[in-house]
Amino acid sequence: MYKLTVFLLILIAALQYRLWLGDGSIREYREIQQRIEVLRQEGERRRIRNAALEADIRDLRDGTDAIEERARHELGMIKEGETFIQIFDEAPPPAEATPDLDTPTSQAPARHRKAAARARTGTAKPAPSR
Repeated sequence: MYKLTVFLLILIAALQYRLWLGDGSIREYREIQQRIEVLRQEGERRRIRNAALEADIRDLRDGTDAIEERARHELGMIKEGETFIQIFDEAPPPAEATPDLDTPTSQAPARHRKAAARARTGTAKPAPSR
């Protein structure tokens, strides 16, 4: 009877070892479940991104509005007969300038200051047609 008890205890210990620490253990199972969840979330993000790209492609194929919008915003294009007017922010008032700087009160490049002055006086030049 003693030998049977010892044999059963050794058998139980071997099975428990495999269950907790061996191949296909509970720890490994939990790691795989976490990895599956991460991959599911990544797949969902990619499905959403793909749906947005598909809509973009469909819009570019079927309509001219999307093409026109991209040409205007990304390439700065204008339609024939349109006038392009660009308005620059005015220079900050002298009270906001720091007194220890040797630079002019406006930190904008000279070409921006000149363009802003032309826009204020009504002599702004339209952008060339493309």
